[in-house]
Amino acid sequence: MKRENPDLYAALLLGVLLHTLLCAQARYGARAGLLALPFSAAALTLAAVLFARAWRQLEGLRAPRWGLAAVLAAGSAFELLRFWQLIQTAYGGAVTMLGVCLMLLLPVVYLRRVSAIAQTANVVLSLAAVAGVVLLISIAGELRPANLQPGDPGQAGWRQALLWQCSLYPEFLLPALWPDPDKRGPHTAARLAVCGTVFSAAVHLILELYAGAGAQLLPVPVHTAAQAGTLSLFKRLEWLQLILWSMMVTVKLALYLYAAVRLLGGRGNRKENNAVGLDRFPCYFLLMAFLCAAWRKADTETFFVWQSRLMWLFAAAVILGGGLQYLCGRKKRC
Repeated sequence: MKRENPDLYAALLLGVLLHTLLCAQARYGARAGLLALPFSAAALTLAAVLFARAWRQLEGLRAPRWGLAAVLAAGSAFELLRFWQLIQTAYGGAVTMLGVCLMLLLPVVYLRRVSAIAQTANVVLSLAAVAGVVLLISIAGELRPANLQPGDPGQAGWRQALLWQCSLYPEFLLPALWPDPDKRGPHTAARLAVCGTVFSAAVHLILELYAGAGAQLLPVPVHTAAQAGTLSLFKRLEWLQLILWSMMVTVKLALYLYAAVRLLGGRGNRKENNAVGLDRFPCYFLLMAFLCAAWRKADTETFFVWQSRLMWLFAAAVILGGGLQYLCGRKKRC
């Protein structure tokens, strides 16, 4: 059974961590983040669990399935654009937009099998953990408690931390689509919510210890800290950082593609419970190329903020619709 339905938790967790590393590195104060952490984790867990239960009542309807698939397609295109902007900012435009698309999309063909996604995600997550430990060792001498912002963060600071930590990414809702949702849905959602919020709060704490209030002014705070650390490993092997970033994004793209195929009817084919058909890739590549060209100058940060709001609205609609469907079904049985 595990070979037929491998655990995709590592891929989901990579997607959540990637959002924090590329989009929400220094968005709120460390003290406010620590205070908001339990409330954020509880809110995300509750939303994901209720969505998973309500989705069973509505998964046969076309509108919610196609709507979520459209969000995943747009999110994939903006992941490509965000990675290209990262290269422009942190690496001086070393790779063109076409090169970024080829570098990130071609490996998705290998990751068309669910087992390949699961295994690759575990490897990339381990490499990211090692890189994080090395980064902490590198900047340990620069972490100063005096850099922490003093005093009560106030209602505005606490509200800002709560809003950023409660960002509802598609990864929190995707476990409802996997086979055996009863076994994996609630447990996976709780683990994702806790790990995601703890990681976000930890990143903000470390960056504030490192740069103080100036962390919010840095274009890519984690990359800047890595370059300024005492260890020269990140400077001499900068290409390894680029490969690690690209591997994380590629796993995320493969996960979104697999979820979109299931949403659009692939789950009716037993083979596509384990792999995305090769015949779907030409359309996928053309769609990503078109969307990247159309949204080349779009503001990726604004998109991901609105994506979170849209996910909350979508989850609320599914929860409400699933609840009504359940109540109507009970009345008919009575």
